[in-house]
Amino acid sequence: MSPGTQVPARRGKRAPYANGERKRAELVDAAFRAFAEKGYQGLSIRQIAESVGTSHSLLLHHFGNKEALLEAVLMRREEIERPWRHTLIEKQGLLRAVPEVMRHHEAIRGVIRLDATLRAEADSPDHPAHEFIRRRDAEFVDSVRAELEHEREEGRLKPDLDVSVLARQITSLIEGIQAAWLYDESIDMAGHLEAFMALISRPR
Repeated sequence: MSPGTQVPARRGKRAPYANGERKRAELVDAAFRAFAEKGYQGLSIRQIAESVGTSHSLLLHHFGNKEALLEAVLMRREEIERPWRHTLIEKQGLLRAVPEVMRHHEAIRGVIRLDATLRAEADSPDHPAHEFIRRRDAEFVDSVRAELEHEREEGRLKPDLDVSVLARQITSLIEGIQAAWLYDESIDMAGHLEAFMALISRPR
């Protein structure tokens, strides 16, 4: 085979793969909206297929079962949300960044609804999202605790506060205020978090 020889067969194989991945991503995004609107427990795989505008067999082809589809939805959410949160906190510090995160959440009601719905459904250990939410919550508290330690080192946090207690208070406040906001969008989530951060910030 000469150096200039073309190998068209390889190109032919890559296009279907790319198309398949694109279709899978579209199905994940559509399933996210279905879960956010109707929850997980109340939907069969056939109902999900109808909600996302595809066939039962195509969903099974890409995901195998409803549990795998939910896992793909949850992982997709983390892939989208985690990087910008990390960058924001890195630039501004936790105390200033958290209210900004809450402002952002006001524009993604579907994400907040999905989170609240799964929390209500997944308290049972046999729910497919139970372990994911338990692990994510533990990681959330740990990350907030670490950022609070950094804030204290930078002199922005009152020095006599227990960061382990504060981490749990902040994460619980975030989850609680978001659940309340779903019922009443006049609630100023960012304003409430700003007020709390002011209470624990070191006076300048």
